[in-house]
Amino acid sequence: MIDFTRSSIRCGLAAIALPLMLLGQAGAAHADQLPFPKQGYGSVGGPAAPGEAVDLTVKERPGNPHPTAVEVSSPALNDDTTLGDTKRAWVGAGRIKKTVKPGTYPVTFTLRHKSADCVTEKDRDYVCDYPAIVLHSKVTVSGQDETAVSNEGPGFGGGLAIGIASGAVATLAVGGVLLRLLRRRQAPS
Repeated sequence: MIDFTRSSIRCGLAAIALPLMLLGQAGAAHADQLPFPKQGYGSVGGPAAPGEAVDLTVKERPGNPHPTAVEVSSPALNDDTTLGDTKRAWVGAGRIKKTVKPGTYPVTFTLRHKSADCVTEKDRDYVCDYPAIVLHSKVTVSGQDETAVSNEGPGFGGGLAIGIASGAVATLAVGGVLLRLLRRRQAPS
C-alpha cells in the first residue's frame, strides 16, 4: 500500500525548496575589484564664514557602480552633515562649525557600495559588494561674513536724508544766484 501523505509532503517540500535554491543562486555575487578604483568627483562650495552652509556634491566615475551610501567628514563641518541620492549624484549641504578659525580644511567623502548593482556584463542581474572609494576635497572658511552689510557709512535711511538735504541746499543756491542775476538786469544804471 502506498502512503500518499508522506510522498505528498516530500513533493511539496521539493516544489518549494527548488525555486528557493535557484533564487539563492541569483541573489548575491561578490566583486573584489572596482572597474576604476579611487576615482570620482567631490565638490565643496565656498568660501563660507563660520555658521554658514556650503554645498556638497559627490559623483562616482562613469563605469563604477552608483554608491549605496556616502559619508562626509571634516574638522570644519558639523557632524550632522548628510547627503541625499538623486540617482545621478549625492548632493547636500554642510554647515561650517561656528568655532572654526579662518583657513582651508580637508573634506573626506567615503562612497560605500554595499549590495550595489554589479557593473560587469555577466553579473548584471546580481548585487555586489565593492570596496569603498575615498575622495578628498577642501573647504575654505573666510574670516568674516562677506555677504553681511558693513556697519560703515550712513546706511539707506541716512543716505536718503543726506540726499534730500543736499538737493534742498543745491536748489536754494541755484535760486539765489538766479535771483541776483535778475535784480542786476532790472536795476537802472
